Amino acid sequence: MKLIDMLAEEVRASAAYNSNVQVAPGVILWTDKLRQWEPALPLLQAAMPELIVLGDYAPDKKTGPAIWVKCVVENVLPEIQMPADRIPILYMPGVERRDLRAIANCPDELKPLAELQYRGCWWIYNNSGRDWTVNAFLLSSNGGAGLDVAKDEKSQQAMLRVLPELLESDCDDLRNRRLEAADFNKLVSSDPVRDLLSWMNDSKGCKERWEASRWQALIGICETEYHFNPAQDGELVAAELLCKRQGIWESVWQRFAESCHHYPNLPQLLLKVQPDLASSGESYPVINAKEEKELGQSLKELLGQSSPQVRQSLLVLEKQHGSRRQWLWARLGMAPLAGVLAHLSQVADKTSRVFSGADAAEMAAQYKESSWQADDEALKALAFPLSSDQQALIQQILAIVYTPWLDEITRNFQSLVKTKGYPGQGQVNDATAGYAVSGEVVFFVDGLRYDIAHRLVSRLQSLGEVKISSNWAALPSVTATAKAAVTPVHDQLTGKADCQDFQPCLLGEEKDFSSYYLKKLLQQKGWHYLEEGDSGDPSSNAWVQSGDIDKEGHVKGLKLAARIDILLDEVTERVEELLAAGWNKVRIVTDHGWMLTPDAMAKVELAKHLVATRWNRCAVVKEAIATGYQQIGWHWNPAVSIAFAPGACSFKAGQHYDHGGLSLHECLTPVIEIKNGQAGVKTTSASATLSELRWLGLTCRVQAETSAEGIVAVLRTHAADPDSEITKRKPLKDGKCSLLVDDQYEGSSAVMVLLDVQGDVLAKKPTVVGDE
Repeated sequence: MKLIDMLAEEVRASAAYNSNVQVAPGVILWTDKLRQWEPALPLLQAAMPELIVLGDYAPDKKTGPAIWVKCVVENVLPEIQMPADRIPILYMPGVERRDLRAIANCPDELKPLAELQYRGCWWIYNNSGRDWTVNAFLLSSNGGAGLDVAKDEKSQQAMLRVLPELLESDCDDLRNRRLEAADFNKLVSSDPVRDLLSWMNDSKGCKERWEASRWQALIGICETEYHFNPAQDGELVAAELLCKRQGIWESVWQRFAESCHHYPNLPQLLLKVQPDLASSGESYPVINAKEEKELGQSLKELLGQSSPQVRQSLLVLEKQHGSRRQWLWARLGMAPLAGVLAHLSQVADKTSRVFSGADAAEMAAQYKESSWQADDEALKALAFPLSSDQQALIQQILAIVYTPWLDEITRNFQSLVKTKGYPGQGQVNDATAGYAVSGEVVFFVDGLRYDIAHRLVSRLQSLGEVKISSNWAALPSVTATAKAAVTPVHDQLTGKADCQDFQPCLLGEEKDFSSYYLKKLLQQKGWHYLEEGDSGDPSSNAWVQSGDIDKEGHVKGLKLAARIDILLDEVTERVEELLAAGWNKVRIVTDHGWMLTPDAMAKVELAKHLVATRWNRCAVVKEAIATGYQQIGWHWNPAVSIAFAPGACSFKAGQHYDHGGLSLHECLTPVIEIKNGQAGVKTTSASATLSELRWLGLTCRVQAETSAEGIVAVLRTHAADPDSEITKRKPLKDGKCSLLVDDQYEGSSAVMVLLDVQGDVLAKKPTVVGDE
């Protein structure tokens, strides 16, 4: 691991929080009164794209004054692209923590940032309130690199002088010896290829930062080995030689390709190199830029064409530009349109065939076989990182090729339901079948659509035997109705004739079904309701619910597409915890799917006087009234008639995301079963060794060497007593995991324990909670 990667990991780790009692920090605050880290800013921002800097207004460098910083943190500047899955990091050179802490004396230019300390967290030296200096980070074994650094003035000066080079060094190369001035100086001459690329990346900065001896050494090496003189020929000649990739320059190119993100300015230099007619865009970014511009123009020209024409054109463009995704420039984010074209062309191919069937079940079989991939690719296209103008263009193209397909197959499905009936009525509920099996936990994920369930299945494969099947949602496909139908207590519910909000009630009573009654009825049935972080008793049955897919859809609309993988990772982590706790089987169920259209759903009129309640995709019809739209009885009381919006339409304007309608996307739901791959397996050769245990506040970071899968870590007050556990059990991933401890145990003695799949102790190590 490079030192820069360790630094990025430690800074990000400062935002660790207990999700059971806390919300995520809004920003990580990094103060640097002495400005020691400032010379390495380009490298730091390359390693941490979420890093913004307090300073003079320079948005291209993600730098600006306090008000601009606040806008970036709040994600209201569309021109500033920040990673969606990272907490922003605010680096403040020349500022110390007390400048913000003493609000009354806070400088005017910092006052807009003062409130961030209450919504964010600090990256500070071992919770001491002091800045992390470079020396402190290198020395500290708690949150730092744990290196042995000489304290003499020459060594300290050399350390700061070569900070960018130091950060690019491998940690293992710096360990097991005392680092003195000579060691730091060797960093400037031990790797001439790195020096050459660093100089090409920032020629002015390197010459200002380097000692004269280092600069002269590079000149000599380049003259003898690379056949040019940096001082006389300049960086543009070096760029031309690099793009040609002839002789020894091929090794320089390969080094650049391997670590291109460490040289963020170099592509801009290479763009100045003009190729000859025989040159390949694989080596010349100007060719890639030209083709990317041509692709953008070609995509704009599609907007006036018909759906079949656009589909055909997308497939042709894919043949022309698809190979550019293998070029280095795509990895550097310089070919975004070529990247998103992979998904657009798949949408074009999958939507070229509109399907139906003899009945709704046969149509669903076709969808489950392959047609779901059209929806998955459309989501990936919407999620692809693009500029705002490019995103708008892609949405317009999807509106031409995807929305009509979605509308047509939905109308086909509705027609089959009208003539042959809805498959979900009067049939066995596959989601709830076999709920009585002990050792099974039912995991409810709200809004897990069938296509993204396949993404989830791919994540779960390593955890055990995984099987995906399907179920039909209770109508209408809204949470109040459909969630109740997949609970273990569904047989104790019914519906009132005067219901207007699709909420069932308790059988024989007039009480609306709620979370309170869900927990109560589960308890009466002998089931457990697991709260967040609770693993329960694996010998019983349990219900657990998590996942915010539906909530995110209603709040974020089209932006849901970019959040799906993050949400699925959270579900996967919860499944890992349950299996590690010893559950034989996890069954994932959901209530409904949803529609997400790149353009707002077409509005259809439904007069208010005809309905008792009108939602976006469905409505409760007043008694004995025909609406002109397809009507089906409510799942919980068929006497209540529900009207459904036709196709991919809505009863309200401006909707991109919604559910409640009658479509495969909303009604065909997944059921995923994961059988514990370690349950009942007796392993006699498992072994583990605790190699590192570090505290970051109340987060304990564990590093271990293991010989088997399924090993979990947990903190106990007594090593052999499972009842003394003060954290939930976490499986080791690549020998690592982090455990969060409640603040009531801070300062208490504890034992870190590693357990095998039978719960036997493999290794233990005493510690003090929160020890620095």
